[in-house]
Amino acid sequence: MPNEIEELNVKESRMEFDYWLQQDVFSFQWWVIVIVNLVVFVLLLIAMDRKRTLSTVLAFMTAFIIVGAVDQIGKFFDLWRYPHQLIPFTENLNAVDFFVVPCIFAYLYQRFSSWKSFMIAGVVASLVISFIGEPIFVSLGMYQLMRWSYWQSFIVLVPIAILVKGFVDLTQSNVLHFNVDRELVINFNTRNKKKIR
Repeated sequence: MPNEIEELNVKESRMEFDYWLQQDVFSFQWWVIVIVNLVVFVLLLIAMDRKRTLSTVLAFMTAFIIVGAVDQIGKFFDLWRYPHQLIPFTENLNAVDFFVVPCIFAYLYQRFSSWKSFMIAGVVASLVISFIGEPIFVSLGMYQLMRWSYWQSFIVLVPIAILVKGFVDLTQSNVLHFNVDRELVINFNTRNKKKIR
């Protein structure tokens, strides 16, 4: 059975690559993916506060990893599909908006430092992404909702924003950091230090 599954995976990968090479690359939808993600990424670079570069990059990378994982889960369970891909051989760059959501959450992290203002901005951004951005991509045939809805996207995006802010705030405080031996140190108070190897 494992050999049959592996053979099917190889066959699927070849078919997907052939389709991408013959039909998808340089198509209108492919260029939309390139341009939208590139423009949003460049806008983040332009708007980035150079004094907060490290925290903004960390917020971007955290969001990129979480959004990538959520996209892989959604594709695996056939909740949604991406008929057009930037490149077919990596999952993290297959989403239509693979840079858009991380860039938005990184910008929000940089712009809104208090939890209250960040939460308001995060909810508004999640609403815009879910109910404006996603329908546009659906209408362009770049994103297909199989067993998913815009409301469910909204409900998933808000916790992602919260996780991004919580994690980056945690790493920016003295609560979580790496010492000189590259050990992760968690300080719950100044008297109690716990090392994780």
